[in-house]
Amino acid sequence: MRNYEFVYIVSPEVEEENLESVTEKIGQLIANGGGQVLRLDSWGRRRLAYPIQKFREGHYVVARIQLEPGAISELRRSLGLTEELIRYLLIKTDEEAGELVEAYEEPLEEESERVEVHEEPLEEESEHIEVDEEPSDERSDSEDVEEQELGG
Repeated sequence: MRNYEFVYIVSPEVEEENLESVTEKIGQLIANGGGQVLRLDSWGRRRLAYPIQKFREGHYVVARIQLEPGAISELRRSLGLTEELIRYLLIKTDEEAGELVEAYEEPLEEESERVEVHEEPLEEESEHIEVDEEPSDERSDSEDVEEQELGG
């Protein structure tokens, strides 16, 4: 079995009470393929980056699953038929990468991770450049030549 990260967006038309039944339905599709859901995180209702099927919001759910590679095509077919889903993404993850993510999810100890930053004020430059803010009405010779060539 391989490890996958599975992110899916449920339609905003699905009520909060029915969101759990959609999650169970997707878990059952994974189980039917011989897989299992290792971890499930609901991110809640969020705004989409761009409209999908005329929706501007959706319920985001992130799951870590294990599944046989041969069962992926059947899972994708079943997900395509699930009306409550507006978008999903299935990514194969390495076992080592999964262990690294879990290590970062543990809370950091404040004492060992404290970093102090010392900032020194910048020295002021001794030279100042003055800018003439009034536009000049003088025309250069090249502008006169261009105007004559255009018939002006």
